[in-house]
Amino acid sequence: MVRIKDVAEAVGVSTATVSNVINGKEQRVSKEVREKIQTALDEMGYVRNRSAMMLAQTSSNMIGLVIPCKPGVKIVLEDPYYSAFLGNLEYEIREHDCYMYLIAQQTEEEIIRQAIAWNLEGLIVCNMSEEELKSLNQKYRRGIVSIDSYLQNQADFINISTDDFGGGYQMGQYLISQGHTKIAMLADNDATVDHHRWMGLMQAMTEAGLSLSEQDHFIFSSSEPVRELQMEQFLPKLREYTALFVASDFYALEVSSFLQSKGIRVPEDISIAGFDDLIYARLARPKLTTMSQNIAKKARMAVEALLYLQDARKNKKSIDISEERWRLPVRLVERESVKKLDNI
Repeated sequence: MVRIKDVAEAVGVSTATVSNVINGKEQRVSKEVREKIQTALDEMGYVRNRSAMMLAQTSSNMIGLVIPCKPGVKIVLEDPYYSAFLGNLEYEIREHDCYMYLIAQQTEEEIIRQAIAWNLEGLIVCNMSEEELKSLNQKYRRGIVSIDSYLQNQADFINISTDDFGGGYQMGQYLISQGHTKIAMLADNDATVDHHRWMGLMQAMTEAGLSLSEQDHFIFSSSEPVRELQMEQFLPKLREYTALFVASDFYALEVSSFLQSKGIRVPEDISIAGFDDLIYARLARPKLTTMSQNIAKKARMAVEALLYLQDARKNKKSIDISEERWRLPVRLVERESVKKLDNI
């Protein structure tokens, strides 16, 4: 790695002079010397130390993305939803001439430590609880936008969300229209957006005069080895249903693969539907029927919301945190994994 000292020795000037040129303080250096230093920098392949630059600047142009690290999951980006969201978010951040800094959610103290150490302009936080968000928002005042957080009370920050209740409701109506009356839902929790999807499904079933209870709501682990054991345990019960609504495409495809490995055909023996409309839903066999959310637009809204929040605070403007403004619609995508039953 080429150091400032190496460039200074090659040109025959002080390290301070080279540093002035690198950091744009060119008025202190003659044009001739500037040109020599710039030529040496280019020829020697000098790369600026980003962390050192940020320590010297009041603005880092870096936005932090905090992604939850679920129990039993070592690599957070194994979840294709987060991979898709991260890719779209990085593009949107780059479009605003900024950089993205990824934080796999640890403790609140560690998040704040990294945000301060890297002089982050703000944080975009995924799936954090209401209590955690409020605490973080009190201690980190540079701007926080939450994504898909499960909020029961009105908070003083922006939450970019999807119409999860409406998505569950639409999927319930669709499955019922296809003749399914024995429907179960599978998810890895009942305390986040998945809860809203479950409540939407329940509303559709209730309106159709069909029963749905907590016994039809299967919660499995976020740890893959544990989840595999649970699916073995759930199998006798799952055989009783004609359709399974799974809270994400990732899990829906996993469930589909598991059932087919047991000789259960999808959708001939049991129908499966997901939520998200990831690229894998279109590549699977059978292709997955799912609720589509616009992940690219969600990423764009997240960046716009953070910039909007910072501008409002800087200029002492009122902030619109209403759910209606920051909630995205969903739509049903019908493919091949749901069978229309003959009883309708």
